[in-house]
Amino acid sequence: MPVCDACGARTDEAHIRRRVERLELATRYRPVHIKVLLLDGAPPARPEDYFYQVANDRSVRSIAARTYFNELVKCAGITVGPDLREEGALTDFQRRGFFLSSAVECPFEDQPDPQGALRRLAPTVMKRVQASYKPAYIVPLSPPTQELIRLFGLVGWGDRLVLNNGAPFSDPYLGDPKRQAQAGTAFGERIKKLLAELP
Repeated sequence: MPVCDACGARTDEAHIRRRVERLELATRYRPVHIKVLLLDGAPPARPEDYFYQVANDRSVRSIAARTYFNELVKCAGITVGPDLREEGALTDFQRRGFFLSSAVECPFEDQPDPQGALRRLAPTVMKRVQASYKPAYIVPLSPPTQELIRLFGLVGWGDRLVLNNGAPFSDPYLGDPKRQAQAGTAFGERIKKLLAELP
């Protein structure tokens, strides 16, 4: 079995093909100059739920993936409503200098040891961010990126981090909009507000 150079897992050709497809989709919407890098732990397992996979019919996305998409575009100041067109939202997201990437480029579900994969790939992630993305600001998303916060501080990039009280932004109720509203865990508007206060 081949080894995926993105996550290090022994896998099949379909796994590698799906990774290449995700990279191609993301590249279409990568800004020339990245102002804000939103850095998550890993992409979702379902291709339909991938942020850069444009859904003309949003019902193909899971509820959690729709909510995630909405919260991310809100970070860039894009208005979300029932008439939202994903392709237009992604174009605006790109134009405003926002880009979403994952520390591990393959779903955690494909990993025998997801946290171990992230730890093993952390030096590669740091190099990719510093040498390729070169963002003005980095917004860690989801608990797995907690470990990267310390590393960004060690390499002198701590002042570029936008954090949620010293931690990554996370929403335990992402798939449950009602509980999300009650608990106030939606992160899009909070990130947008924090970014507006930065130089």
